[in-house]
Amino acid sequence: MLGIEQHTLRYLENTLRLKIKRDERGDRLYSERDIDTLRLVLQLKDKGLNTTAIKMALENTEDQGAPGETALQTSRPQANLELADILSIASKIMDQNEALFEQNKKMEQRLDRMEKKLDQRNEEREKTIAEFLSLWKAEQEGRPKSWFSRLRGK
Repeated sequence: MLGIEQHTLRYLENTLRLKIKRDERGDRLYSERDIDTLRLVLQLKDKGLNTTAIKMALENTEDQGAPGETALQTSRPQANLELADILSIASKIMDQNEALFEQNKKMEQRLDRMEKKLDQRNEEREKTIAEFLSLWKAEQEGRPKSWFSRLRGK
């Protein structure tokens, strides 16, 4: 009916914590409302939302429903209204994700600049140490050898 594999249904049920009725053998019994909810989930996935965002959207629609009523218990016309609400929430989540992506990009750029500065300072430090060592070696070559060096043969 939905054009998806059984394992995908189980995955969606587990990750989204959908309450699907079962018979005495444990087989799932999908109601029309369950199918509508799964269609909605698949539409949201097609729009690019991940399962966490879809779960948040479903929880928000459950909170907006009547007391004791879940998203799986709503009527079909109300499901279309909820679809608009869910899409609105999903849009907000996508905007927040975009803002976080931009912040992450800026942080990566800042980190790259800091790494370049650190590399530059390390190169300058290594250059200074190399100059110091060459000066020290030149100074040591001009000095007469110590009695200990002569004794050791160096």
